Amino acid sequence: MSSNRQLLEAGTAKRADLVKIWINELHVEPGFNPPETPEEFDARVEDIVAHLANGGSVPPLEVRDRVEGGKFIVDGHARLEAHVRAADRGIPIHDQKDGRVYILTIPFVGNDADRNIRIITSAKKRTLSPVQTATILKRQRGYGWSLEAIAKEINLSSERVRQLLALGDANSDVQALVLSGEVTEAVATAAVRNHGDNAGTVLAEQLAEVKAAGGKKLTPGKAGPKKPKASDLAAEREMLDWLIDQRAMVARGSKPDFAADESTLGYWVWWPADGRTQPGLFRDPREAITQAMTKEPENV
Repeated sequence: MSSNRQLLEAGTAKRADLVKIWINELHVEPGFNPPETPEEFDARVEDIVAHLANGGSVPPLEVRDRVEGGKFIVDGHARLEAHVRAADRGIPIHDQKDGRVYILTIPFVGNDADRNIRIITSAKKRTLSPVQTATILKRQRGYGWSLEAIAKEINLSSERVRQLLALGDANSDVQALVLSGEVTEAVATAAVRNHGDNAGTVLAEQLAEVKAAGGKKLTPGKAGPKKPKASDLAAEREMLDWLIDQRAMVARGSKPDFAADESTLGYWVWWPADGRTQPGLFRDPREAITQAMTKEPENV
């Protein structure tokens, strides 16, 4: 059996760049970590605290230089917080000589884009949420990476990366709903595609309806337009039959008999065979037809 010293002297081993750093010299870079609910982060940290309390150790933190002094964490934010909590609770992780808490670290090698993508590659043992992944990929795109390059680096299909980027481009209210777990990623991206900036409002309304019915989550099966009632279908069928019988049609535009402002648009019923037209202007075609069915049109 060879000791480390013997291996070093024989030239078959080399000293690594591992170094223990006092936790007060380790810092979290603002805005670096993707969004995560406090509950999720707390659960991860407490698992590590329990591991430390049982005498366990953790992998080295990856760090980089901080201009103001100390080091920024690239990988290991939960491990740092776990050491802070463990020390506060009196768990014996302090150095016996000076009473400080040190954590084993290793320098991170790479640029800003490398650090960003490292968040994904370092999280292989846990599942990042769609919003977290989307945030990272959007930032990676900002570094000039193509969709194909991102997909290759993290071993995802180009289509999957495209979907995640769509979520990353969504407004914060949409992302918050997905992050909360109350709205699925598929529903959110579909809402963004169909409603644009109004997607958050639409999703919130649909989620409220789901909760009112006793549900907890807005899924593809519960999203989208409601199935029309039989009574509504019957009413629309009656209006269509009336239009056919009258040989009339619904027109849209502005009318001087309704408003002086020609930019005011609306709907009315028109009988092209004899030039009769429905007086007034209505905001909805169904409203126009309903009124025309009860009143006689006039000649114009």
